[in-house]
Amino acid sequence: MAHRQGTHSAAGARELKSRRQQGFSLLEVLVAFAVLAISLGILYQAFGGSLRNLGTSGNYGRAMILAESRLAEAAAKTPLETGSRSGREGDFRWRVEVSPYTEVEDLPQTFEPLEVLVEVSWEEGSRKRHFRLQTLRLRRK
Repeated sequence: MAHRQGTHSAAGARELKSRRQQGFSLLEVLVAFAVLAISLGILYQAFGGSLRNLGTSGNYGRAMILAESRLAEAAAKTPLETGSRSGREGDFRWRVEVSPYTEVEDLPQTFEPLEVLVEVSWEEGSRKRHFRLQTLRLRRK
């Protein structure tokens, strides 16, 4: 009996070795390629979205700097006058509007509150983006 078990186990080892040498079945290869393709597609979308977001945040940063400089420019004018003006700088359009602020009631008669609004807009692909800053300034009457 011992001899038969040894023969049986040797045959099993040969069969196992034979299976290993055969390689992967066609189905296993197709499943592996499908998993790889899906994984690469997901990674591509994730990286593409990150790159788009990076471009958008860069444009928002440039728009913010432009809006801050236009706001400082408008606030530096003495006396500050009501009205609007606009212009273009590179891919950005900007508009500055100074108007009376009427929502304050308990202010001394010697001052008039003015609202200063700066809006910067630009296009990103098919989308239109905006960045706004607004503040209040006091003007002597």
